[in-house]
Amino acid sequence: LIGEFSKRYPDVSLEVTSAQSRELLHPSRQSDFDMILALVNPEQATDGDVILEDEVVWVGDPAHPLITPNIALVLAPDGCIYRSRVITHLKQQTTAWKISYTNADLSGLVAAIQQGLGITALARSSMPANLMELKHKNLPVLGGINVCLFIQSTQHPVVSRTLADFITRRLRER
Repeated sequence: LIGEFSKRYPDVSLEVTSAQSRELLHPSRQSDFDMILALVNPEQATDGDVILEDEVVWVGDPAHPLITPNIALVLAPDGCIYRSRVITHLKQQTTAWKISYTNADLSGLVAAIQQGLGITALARSSMPANLMELKHKNLPVLGGINVCLFIQSTQHPVVSRTLADFITRRLRER
């Protein structure tokens, strides 16, 4: 999305920070950003605009679906909303599981999945095209997730609104 926006608006300079939603939304950090795109649990109150109601789905590599009696998980570190959701739901059933790989970066998670180290969970809209959604009796339904936009720019209101509209349109098209 950001690359697309930069090509369309080459005169706009962006500084992008990628981090877990809870870190970006922490009161001590929130004012550091003109805009935040974050994941929020549907039952959680938010000051952000819900731009997409999505589903959290199980994701794996077509060549390595790895749905076995002992599910190997590829997850982001503690604090990740997906990690928390996966662990909570798996603990509620009798399927055995283990965390085989942890990485904070989506590209690192994708690489681990493609190497056959395990499966993960993501919002359906953020699932990379080279991976596939997995459905299996041992994989619990993980529920919904809201993609929220927090705009707080008083310095660059026109640019922030333009970027917000662009992100909203593109996410809703998926």
